[in-house]
Amino acid sequence: MAKKKPRARTERRTAARSAVKDAHAALRLAALAPGGSADHPLVVTSASVIEPQAASAPCAVCGASTRVEEHRADPALGLRVVHVRCPTCGVARDLYFRIAQLN
Repeated sequence: MAKKKPRARTERRTAARSAVKDAHAALRLAALAPGGSADHPLVVTSASVIEPQAASAPCAVCGASTRVEEHRADPALGLRVVHVRCPTCGVARDLYFRIAQLN
């Protein structure tokens, strides 16, 4: 006897769980990329290029453009931290920058 087809609600829940798993995996991968964590920040030459560079970074989950919500200096780490959010899917994350010392 053939298996009966799952209900529509079951299929929707399965798809939703899969989408959440994919989003978490994409965020973990983005944390390993340059600028994704304080351990490996993006190096820039000036503070004036940080916000445009952060705004041009695509969303880690859906690939849409992001919006800068906050830009702050973290003196304990010696880094600039930019909080960005995707207006499409709503995912927020931090990008880390280090300003290079010109000699």
